[in-house]
Amino acid sequence: MVSAMPFARLIVAALTTVGAHAAEAPSAEPAPVWVVSLTEENDKFTPQNKDRYYTQGLKVALNRGDNMFFSLTQEINTPSDSLNPNPSLDDQPYSSALYLGWGYGDILHRGGRRDCLYSVEAKLGVIGPAAGGQTIQDKFHELIGTSSAAGWGTQIQNEPLLNIDAEFRRRFDLDASGRGYRDLIARGMVELGTMRTGLLLGAQLRWGINLDKSWGHSFIRHSNGYDPVDALKASSGRPNFSYWAFIDTQVEVVIRNYAVDGGNFRESRGVARTPIVLQCAFGTTFQVHTWSATYFIAVRTKEFETQEAAHFFGGLKGQLYF
Repeated sequence: MVSAMPFARLIVAALTTVGAHAAEAPSAEPAPVWVVSLTEENDKFTPQNKDRYYTQGLKVALNRGDNMFFSLTQEINTPSDSLNPNPSLDDQPYSSALYLGWGYGDILHRGGRRDCLYSVEAKLGVIGPAAGGQTIQDKFHELIGTSSAAGWGTQIQNEPLLNIDAEFRRRFDLDASGRGYRDLIARGMVELGTMRTGLLLGAQLRWGINLDKSWGHSFIRHSNGYDPVDALKASSGRPNFSYWAFIDTQVEVVIRNYAVDGGNFRESRGVARTPIVLQCAFGTTFQVHTWSATYFIAVRTKEFETQEAAHFFGGLKGQLYF
């Protein structure tokens, strides 16, 4: 018993020392930052104001502090002639998609720099009437007092949606002063599945203040739901106000797109796809305390060979982090 006493005293002293050091040591990293975002894209947001082609998109995304992210998205597509109950076979068919997204992303540490980001997302859902496109569009048209589209009876029929998408972004600081007034975010994306299959390359030029707190604007159909605030910079010393304007360009190599090709497993309407599609957008973002708001307008070249003209759409995005 006597011989055990020195050993017991040694254990107590060691535990006391470790506890004291743990209390004094600062946290290795700040608490994780969660991000909630809501994005609405619609061709009604542009001066063109034409209700056709990709006419509506809505995404709700949640980014957890452990790099996991989730999203719920609906897309709606209509032909240019929405008053004809039997649209031309040379026009884009009616279609809608509803899907859940789940994935993982991270900001890479490269020699002390945090200028690269990657994410992988699985999307699972349905294409067809079960996606609710007709219901949502009819209710919205009723709300704004316009006539409903007449040809939803010809839409692409129900079939499963499964996509696996990978995205990579790299940020380049273009401000020699080191204050982050200008930057360029290059990105690449690979999409594979029953919804869309293809390759995308793009770049976003931004100028403003405090740009290093975000990774630029992302579009519903051509980006994953991963949209983090840099936790290391957001947790302390974050300014109360940030602002930037941006110009974005992208080129898409399209192998398959349900909205123009039609169904994968059932016979449906479809049109001859354009294999190369270009998009250009410009917009602005304001960020105050823990929320931000973005508005943009985009124009896309023809997505199918018999398309009448380029397509304009716009978008609004709100984001809250906590």
